[in-house]
Amino acid sequence: MVDLLENDFLEVINNVRRGDAPEWSDPPFVRYEDIADHTFDIDDSKGSTNTIKRQFEQGTASYVNGKPNSTYTLRFICYDEYMHQFVYDDGKGHANKSMFKKNTLIADFIVYDTSENNVWIIIHELSKGILKNKSQHGQVQLERTVDLLCRSKGIKNFVDTFKNKWCVLSAYDERVIQTPNGIADAFMNSYTILPEPLKFQFGAMKRLGFMGFETSKIVLE
Repeated sequence: MVDLLENDFLEVINNVRRGDAPEWSDPPFVRYEDIADHTFDIDDSKGSTNTIKRQFEQGTASYVNGKPNSTYTLRFICYDEYMHQFVYDDGKGHANKSMFKKNTLIADFIVYDTSENNVWIIIHELSKGILKNKSQHGQVQLERTVDLLCRSKGIKNFVDTFKNKWCVLSAYDERVIQTPNGIADAFMNSYTILPEPLKFQFGAMKRLGFMGFETSKIVLE
C-alpha cells in the first residue's frame, strides 16, 4: 500500500484536483507505523513525528490484536497527513491551498495486517468528543475515503485481497466489536461488557465490500 500511495494513486490525485491546481509530480511522503502489540491504543499525532501508539485504554481507540502469543503486525498509514501534503500556491495569497475541493473528506488511517494471509484491512477515523455528535459526518468521511482510494485500480486490487474489510469510526464512548462467529467472546469476558457497536454500510463502502462500525474497541482474531 505504501508503494501504491507513492506511485499509482497520484493519477487519482491529479484527476480530482482543483481546476487551477498544477499536476502533482513529486514523490509524496507516506508516514506509517507498524504495531504488533497484543493490546494497545492509538491516537492522532498529526503534525508531529511522535508515535500514534498509546497505552491500552489511554487513547482514542483500543485494539485487541490477535492472541497474546500470536498477533498481527498492523501497519498504520497516516492517510490524513498524506492527503494534506498536496497543496499549492494559488497566486492569490494562499501559499498552501489544498489541491482538493472542500467536499473531499479524508479519514485518518489506513490499517492492514502485513502478513501473507491478508486477514484485515481497516479504514479508521478518530473523532474528538462524543461519537453520537460526530456519527453522520464520520461515516461520510469513511465512505468517501474508500471511494477515492479504490478509484486506483492498483489499490482496489490490493484491498480486494483482504478477507475482512472494515470502516471504523471511533471517539470516546466505549463500545466493542464482536468478532465473526463469536471467536473472541471468551477472551472478551475479561473486559468490561460493553454495548454492541453500531453497524453501517452504504454507497461505495457497500459496493466495495466494506462493513462499517462505530466503536472505540477493535478486536481482531
